[in-house]
Amino acid sequence: MLTFSKLEKKGNLGNQLFHLASTIGIARDKGHTYSFPEWKYEKFFDFNFPRTPENVNLKYIKEKQFHVYEWDLKQDSDYDLEGWLQSEQYFDIPYTREVVFKFKDEFINPLLKQNSSLFDRKTILISVRRGDFIHHPFYFQLSYRFYFTALLEYFPDWEERNLIFISDDIAYCKYHFGHFENAYFLEGFSPMEQLAIGSRCDDYIISNSTFSWWVAWLGEKEDTRIVRPLSKFRGKKSTLSNEKDFFPDRWIIHDHRRKNIPSRYSKLYIKANTYLFGKFIYNKLRGMKYRIIRLPKKLGWSS
Repeated sequence: MLTFSKLEKKGNLGNQLFHLASTIGIARDKGHTYSFPEWKYEKFFDFNFPRTPENVNLKYIKEKQFHVYEWDLKQDSDYDLEGWLQSEQYFDIPYTREVVFKFKDEFINPLLKQNSSLFDRKTILISVRRGDFIHHPFYFQLSYRFYFTALLEYFPDWEERNLIFISDDIAYCKYHFGHFENAYFLEGFSPMEQLAIGSRCDDYIISNSTFSWWVAWLGEKEDTRIVRPLSKFRGKKSTLSNEKDFFPDRWIIHDHRRKNIPSRYSKLYIKANTYLFGKFIYNKLRGMKYRIIRLPKKLGWSS
């Protein structure tokens, strides 16, 4: 039997999906059964995740390297896997897509119905990771130019599509892309709701996060186009962790550092700058109004 006892203790949803899919895939490949501790997200899936029995004698085995390798597992032993396990090469791919991570109808159907306007034409899901990735020494840095230049280069019909943004910093997305008339921002949605809606989109521009990876992977179909960053890591981390198996080879690599924005989009830039200037003035006036309201109190004037 194989398990992953640190399921909710080693990263958030994206990491957890890798731990589950890879543990199941390795177990099926090696002829082992598998089980897991209780998982807070299992209620959203049809799959019955087997529970790890108590008092089982588990051998702790740690991942040797970030990229894929053959795990040395004996048939007569039970193992507790430890590591990141971040590659689809560990998965039983059809089983993972069609069985393990199949959303419950009672969860996804009302969600899609409530947000049906998102899908009234072809979609491009744009997944933007900010948060702790910003200026992080380990992670390859992406600016808004990555998403914009990818949109221009690989989706010539983008203006006839719905652009659906998911992010841990929706305000950032609105700041840079709020002037797009066909942009939709998934604000106030849980990670699982974002994953479910995102998995129903047509094409993808993703960041280097595990959550972005999973949104695209679950939504991938035969004709899906997925654009991904040049790298996941940078600096010493990229040397220590060989990421060659993280992104599937079939996904499109986009290096925004080598891309210029065509001059024909200068009007779009003017529109964007007008939008941003408007937001700037709005925030300034709002702050001024707040200071004026507080002024009598600050000066000690009584009402």
